[in-house]
Amino acid sequence: MAISKELWLETIVNGLVPATSFLSRSKNFDEFVEYNKLNLAEAGVDPKVLIDNATYPIGTTSREDIPHELILHTFDTENTVVRNIEEKESSYDKMASVTASHKNALIRKSAAFAAHAWAPQKNTDTTPVLKTSGATTKRGSKAFTFADFLEMDRLFRSFEIDPETLTVVLSPAARADLMAEDMKLYKQILSDKRLFSFLLFDTTVLPTYNRTSGNKNAFGSAVTEEDGTACLVYSSDYVCRAKGDLEMFVKYKDPEQRGDVVGFQERFTACPITGKFIGAIYEDR
Repeated sequence: MAISKELWLETIVNGLVPATSFLSRSKNFDEFVEYNKLNLAEAGVDPKVLIDNATYPIGTTSREDIPHELILHTFDTENTVVRNIEEKESSYDKMASVTASHKNALIRKSAAFAAHAWAPQKNTDTTPVLKTSGATTKRGSKAFTFADFLEMDRLFRSFEIDPETLTVVLSPAARADLMAEDMKLYKQILSDKRLFSFLLFDTTVLPTYNRTSGNKNAFGSAVTEEDGTACLVYSSDYVCRAKGDLEMFVKYKDPEQRGDVVGFQERFTACPITGKFIGAIYEDR
């Protein structure tokens, strides 16, 4: 039975962060995880730069870094029973199918958690949150426009960060709106995989913002008429992800269920590294 358990664990591990997912567009801090805790340090103040200095000796300072310890969150899948009679009568490997289902559930939840964590809470000088500015759509909200993303491009270009790290994650609504605005331009963007300066990704698991306050809603909260789905914008140098332990829980030959009961537990977190250079554009009315 142990060999079987290792096989299913390996199946989960191999698919948790697909290369095509926006999750891969971040700093991977797995190596800094110990006992399901992420140990980081916030860098102190940069040194001063002197121009045409004529005073010696040049001053010396020490940099005071701030240590941070983050406990990884626990993601549990609900248990699934694979009954003995189902496995015998199925024309496919039922356990393999169930395991793939658990893997996909963990991927979706991890991606949703990361997208929410990387989105800023509200608009600030280094975390721009913009409202859509297009015409009213059939959804009842203002459309995402190329001008909206161009303005976000301008804001991120004004930051002293590597432009090659800029990333945008589109919602289905944003994809549809941009396609409707200019199909030819949108096709070129898809071909280049870039929206202006931003490397392009898309997902269905993006956070929402309250249209009245402009603040990000809590993770997992119910969506209301007052909320608008957002697109995510960030520098990949300033967001991170980290995985810890992955466990499979199994009860073989359960007498009540007449089968095997399985579930998985993953330790994972994702967060902004400094709280800067992350942004969002949300649907306004």
